[in-house]
Amino acid sequence: MNIGDKLRNLRLMSKKTLKDQSQIFGVSLNSVYRWEHGLTMPKRSILKKMAEYYEVPLLWLLQESDDEPPLTSEPFGGHESSSEQKLLRMFRKLPESHKYKTLGYVERVYVEALDELNEKVSKKVEMG
Repeated sequence: MNIGDKLRNLRLMSKKTLKDQSQIFGVSLNSVYRWEHGLTMPKRSILKKMAEYYEVPLLWLLQESDDEPPLTSEPFGGHESSSEQKLLRMFRKLPESHKYKTLGYVERVYVEALDELNEKVSKKVEMG
């Protein structure tokens, strides 16, 4: 995947339009179109802003690869599984109102799991 493909995928994953992208980075709509179609390259200063905005390493943007973008920071020490990283990446892209809903759902699932675990422990204690 080249830089144009990566920029297009990052834009689409964040549900931004070409116009949104041009406004975010202070460039013309035509510039964004040319980047995504591999006709030109963004200036280094713009690339740095893009990497920060999309939370991906600048080096990943510049290298041709099919890898998913790695997280730029390691919020829990870098020991997360790929599924944990994927969840965190998706969570970061959610609007605040959806983050609130997501946290509520995860908390309910977590409490349910703890209840099940407590139930199993109680049965073992009763039997043993």
